[in-house]
Amino acid sequence: MLKIISDVVRNLVVFIILVTILEMILPRKDFRPFVNVVVGLVLMLMLLGPLRMLLRLPGLAGLSLEMDDVISEQEVAVQEAMLEQVNWDLTLSQYRELLANKIETVLQAENWRVLDMALTLEENVNHLEFGMPRRIYVLAQANEMPAEVARIEKVEIQIKPSAQVKPVRERNKILETSISEALGIPQEIVEVYVLLE
Repeated sequence: MLKIISDVVRNLVVFIILVTILEMILPRKDFRPFVNVVVGLVLMLMLLGPLRMLLRLPGLAGLSLEMDDVISEQEVAVQEAMLEQVNWDLTLSQYRELLANKIETVLQAENWRVLDMALTLEENVNHLEFGMPRRIYVLAQANEMPAEVARIEKVEIQIKPSAQVKPVRERNKILETSISEALGIPQEIVEVYVLLE
């Protein structure tokens, strides 16, 4: 408490000396009312400063006007980092959706439909190629053209042992080239497999 009072007295003495020197330097007394207004404002701020400090003291719980839930700088930094990470994650997911839509559009133009797709992107924010595709895997199947209405034929039902045949997959370089050209990426990271019947 004594330290606060001594600081206030010291600041007042220095301020009065500076104001006196300023009044001596001024050529005319016409500026005296303006100087008095400024001096009054500065004095009010100087006297209210220690009062603000007193109201913040932990011992004066009844006089405390500060908010109880003041957020520290560390908490703000942590929240900022979390929000930044959420922002990058949202950006990556939106970009991943855009890539998937672009690939589906390219394959539909070639008369194929996507059965399965896996996109691997660079997720390190500090990397120079952040968001660039690292690997694209697509499993596609040919769109069947609607055939003409055929005549109904006789159906024969035969019972055979259940042996499930797995569909054959084949890599399609033409589709890989068209996807890599549409996305502007190297063809080596694109893998397109098509189901053969």
